[in-house]
Amino acid sequence: MVTVADLVAMPGLGLRPAEGAPALDGPVLRWVATSELADPTPYLEGGELLLTTGLGTRGWSQEWTAYVDRLAAAGAAALGLGTGLTHDRLPAALVAACAERGLVLLEVPRATPFVAVSRAAAELLQDQEATTTRLALDLQRRLTRAALGLDLRPLVERLAQLLDAGVALVHRDGEPAEGPLGPHPETLDLGLVRAEVTRIKGQGLGAVSTTAQDGGTTVVRPIGLAGRPELYLAVRLPGPLGDPQRSAVSTAAVLLSLAVERRAERRAADRRLRGRALELLCAGDLRSAEVLLDAAEGERSVPERLRVVRIAGAEEALGDLLERLEDDLDDDGVLAGPVDDELVVVVPPARLAGVLAAVADTGLRAGVGRAVAAPDARRGAETAGHALDRTTVASPVRRWEEVADAGPLALVPEALGQEYAAAFLAPLDPEHRATLAAFLRHHGSRGAVADELGVHRNTVRNRLAEIERLTGLDLDDPAARVGAWLALELAAPS
Repeated sequence: MVTVADLVAMPGLGLRPAEGAPALDGPVLRWVATSELADPTPYLEGGELLLTTGLGTRGWSQEWTAYVDRLAAAGAAALGLGTGLTHDRLPAALVAACAERGLVLLEVPRATPFVAVSRAAAELLQDQEATTTRLALDLQRRLTRAALGLDLRPLVERLAQLLDAGVALVHRDGEPAEGPLGPHPETLDLGLVRAEVTRIKGQGLGAVSTTAQDGGTTVVRPIGLAGRPELYLAVRLPGPLGDPQRSAVSTAAVLLSLAVERRAERRAADRRLRGRALELLCAGDLRSAEVLLDAAEGERSVPERLRVVRIAGAEEALGDLLERLEDDLDDDGVLAGPVDDELVVVVPPARLAGVLAAVADTGLRAGVGRAVAAPDARRGAETAGHALDRTTVASPVRRWEEVADAGPLALVPEALGQEYAAAFLAPLDPEHRATLAAFLRHHGSRGAVADELGVHRNTVRNRLAEIERLTGLDLDDPAARVGAWLALELAAPS
């Protein structure tokens, strides 16, 4: 908070407390007001330093008591009287009244403009607000991080130690997510685990595989509480599966399922936050995006220089790609999240190849925006959108550079361009179109058009007049010529 003492301590103002003034570090200063009214309290909200030159108080004596009473009742933080005009020094009656009511009284020297006092107070209040904001964000960040901690690995390690076993968590494709861990990780046959996951993954959460082999036992069971299991617990015991071991594996599976469910809920919340952050970033609001990313799990930040990738396609394929990017590329500074019906990825330029490799063979379409600084992410998102609009089944990934190098026509979506061309050229017959095309090629030279078409100049003039009448355009207008050229270039082949 800002106190009157802070303002008095500002160099260059020369504010002097009156004799007998209460402690200056008590009153909290919220603003500075200026008034020459005998009763300014209707215009005060409390916490103000009221500045006055005392123009209406010349000759006051007993009146000061009521004046000070009104200010104190209104909650004024202090009274500042400018000396050297109406009053050469602080009136003794005013000093006494302020001392009696406990209102801080300051002398403002004539050399100190009131506006300088107001500016100094505003600077103090702005600095205090900025400090408060930074502290609030720091506390928010610390509290958010302290509330996390859903790592599965410690539980897997503990199970392996208790059972003297090789233990791993594997994905639906049998590839390890954690492990193998334990005193004998090499005893876990990942080939067998992969085969058993493939065999039971269509049976839901109730499926369990138990395989006795080479004097040991391998157990594979799904992890999760609802829906399709995404992880499987694989345990290789050195001997047969007894009741204690079976109970331990079952307990671990339940605990892991709870942790996975909590982590899935957290991941879903993070995705929503990250998606909203990316939406704000692509709209040009970098500061708000960074605040939301701080609230999401992990220490993610917007790259200083980035490329935006906008990806479209089937919802399930987009979800699978998002999981892969989160698992494989999160540590590379890649930010990915859903925005509307697309998956938006913000990536440092040096990591773009990894993202495009993940997109390959997914059946998805991706547009890559130009490389920009973080504050210009909106431009990157717009150019990514243009690139996405130009993707096809044959070319599912397009970069902005490819679109830009292809010229301005490449920036117009094919369907929209053909619709524009059809509407523009609808009134014109083939003869009109040929004449218009020749006119544009020869930059408006009617003689050159006549020579190319093998007709008289008057015929060309008449045709052009008819074209202007049908389209409502003035072909001497450069903008009209550009529109006509676009229509002819974008027209669907007949």
